[in-house]
Amino acid sequence: MSKRIVIIGAGLAGTTAARELNARGQAVTLIDPKAGETSERPPLSKHLFDGSRHHLPYHLDSTEHITFVRDRAEEITLAEEAATSRYTAETQRHPGPLADHHATAGTVHLASGESIDFTHCILATGMEANRPQIPNYPDALPVYDLSDAEWVLDRVERATSTLNVGVLGSGFLGIEVATSAVAAGHEATVYLRGDEPLRKQLSEPVRHALFEAHKAAGVRFVAHTSSPDDIPADIHDLFITSVGATPRVIPIDGDTPASAWKVDESLATSHPGIFAAGDCATVTAGPYALDHPWACEPVAESHGKFLAELLADAPAEAPADAGETPTDAGANVPDGGANATDSETESTETSARIWSEVPWHWSFQGPEKVFTAGLISPDATDTIIRRDPSGAKFQVFHFDGADPEAKLIGVETFNWPPMQAAARRVLGGNNIPTRAQLDDPDFDFKAHSRL
Repeated sequence: MSKRIVIIGAGLAGTTAARELNARGQAVTLIDPKAGETSERPPLSKHLFDGSRHHLPYHLDSTEHITFVRDRAEEITLAEEAATSRYTAETQRHPGPLADHHATAGTVHLASGESIDFTHCILATGMEANRPQIPNYPDALPVYDLSDAEWVLDRVERATSTLNVGVLGSGFLGIEVATSAVAAGHEATVYLRGDEPLRKQLSEPVRHALFEAHKAAGVRFVAHTSSPDDIPADIHDLFITSVGATPRVIPIDGDTPASAWKVDESLATSHPGIFAAGDCATVTAGPYALDHPWACEPVAESHGKFLAELLADAPAEAPADAGETPTDAGANVPDGGANATDSETESTETSARIWSEVPWHWSFQGPEKVFTAGLISPDATDTIIRRDPSGAKFQVFHFDGADPEAKLIGVETFNWPPMQAAARRVLGGNNIPTRAQLDDPDFDFKAHSRL
């Protein structure tokens, strides 16, 4: 029986997975009210004020292998309910019912009342921006999707004088908005809950360098804003919020996760045949496990590519029985025990089933550029800092321990793009330097990255 792969969500993770599956000749159904019309988020915040292109669309057309269903997925029921689905939305691709209903993992139920069966499903529903009410600025909006950005752009383009921009929030998007406004000649004030921006994202040396650079450039910061009610009226011409986002989730057999879907090292949920990718997935195992979604575009794209490769190679028959995780089935993780002597080919095939591409993130904040790669901690203090001869560019190295032989696990890079590329090469390679090596002033990290 052929596979029926359904992707719910047409952001970067879902669109990437669909494109990659299409390239492999695998039929896929992409469910999203805006399938084929979604946009990349970072430029929304970075180019609101400078007149340049402010978004990058995910160009994707329906093809022989890609079917768009422009509808909203509301619920998934698992295999025991799948036999009653009506196949209406997928008739152009799959004109007849499945020959063996036991091979069906589940059914997606749509807002229109239609339903689609699947053998494999990728949840790529992304996040929804939190939208706090600012009493003195009822028109305040986040910059999290294209419609919000276009509304803000229209206000900027119609302005005949310098704008005074207010921003609530201290994360990447909010700081990018404020610094891009100042770089374009406007005024910007950032209201912080604490006493510094990017407290949950970056280590102290990097966030301090950014804080000082932004203050010197003219961004104003108001610390300890405990409530939106504290923001004074009649100051700002435009107000933008950036106070985080919440994963979009839908019920599976009536059960909705409290936050993101938890997935294993193969991005599989606890439900057979159902995977999650991008901003709506918390990876709980493997080399890049985290206690929250990675929530960055390079990871979403990496997840999409990984799952396309995994599912294109997956057998068409039914997935593991309910309650049997991919690890239980012996398909996803290296054994390390009795199977450690298996052939090199088997080892390679097993490792390919583990998401292990180095996660990274980029943020352009006015003229300042900051990158991360691998695992970093905003609370890290026992780190190594290496600077270029001018002292203006630097990297912060994070390790898995304090002893000299501790391995490098993450790197933050400030205003030094070539060294960010070196960091990604090093972390993705087999020659990871130790703490002792990086503590040696004569150690050439860039040369080491090419070994």
